[in-house]
Amino acid sequence: MSSIRDALKRAERERLRRQEDAKVLREVRASNEESRSGSVESDTHGVDADPRRELKVIDSPRIFTVEVPMGFAEELALFRHGVEAAVPKPRRSLLLSGATAGEGVTTLTTFLGTSLAVRDGKKTVVIDASFKSPRFSRIFGLLGRPGLSDYCSGSAELADVLAKTDCDQLFLMGVGTELYNPSLILSSDRARSLASELTQRFDYVLFDTGAVLAHAETSMLASSVDGVVLIVRSGKTKREVLLKAEKLIRFSGGRVIGSVLNRRQYPIPDSIYKRL
Repeated sequence: MSSIRDALKRAERERLRRQEDAKVLREVRASNEESRSGSVESDTHGVDADPRRELKVIDSPRIFTVEVPMGFAEELALFRHGVEAAVPKPRRSLLLSGATAGEGVTTLTTFLGTSLAVRDGKKTVVIDASFKSPRFSRIFGLLGRPGLSDYCSGSAELADVLAKTDCDQLFLMGVGTELYNPSLILSSDRARSLASELTQRFDYVLFDTGAVLAHAETSMLASSVDGVVLIVRSGKTKREVLLKAEKLIRFSGGRVIGSVLNRRQYPIPDSIYKRL
């Protein structure tokens, strides 16, 4: 009986994940239809005012960002202040992950990156480092183009793997060529120094990663960033599972700077409903 309940729960989580993907994808497509005007004109926009650190991104059609829901704006502002207090430096690299799958990491990373760039004017790059489930790359049409794996393997440079968006402050990096053993690539010197390299050009570097307890590459990346933020889905993630994920990150040399409670619910008693 318990196996049937577990199967039903997994099916429901998968259904909700697909609905979440479809919603974000619809928003991206809507923005594309409204704003697409063919190929963009040649642009060698540097992501840093310092000419010594200028980075010329290869021209390609710009990707259109999603609109951050109003309900998220204030929460994201509070999140940013918390990060700045935990990492008191002008430029920061963060890894966002969950203890298990289905925590809503990709959605929150997308909204956070967009909010930092569009609302706060921070030069931001969002990187898909979820090799086994590259939802971010799929949503923004980055599958099939050079990305993180290609840079870490040495087959591409930063200019080849960064994608422009309709916001001059926001860049994206897809997961890149499919890998059978991501851990091998992420052990390279290029992978270990990527976050440091990008923080010389960007105010915020965000890694969207797979679940800590299911993807070894996530804990490997954790040691190369300034801080790790764990996304916790309300009513789903058990405390002992979260503690196990935190322990694994720290064992790998990473630093957990905080967690975000996702999909909180505020049930209203029937007595109050009757007065509405």
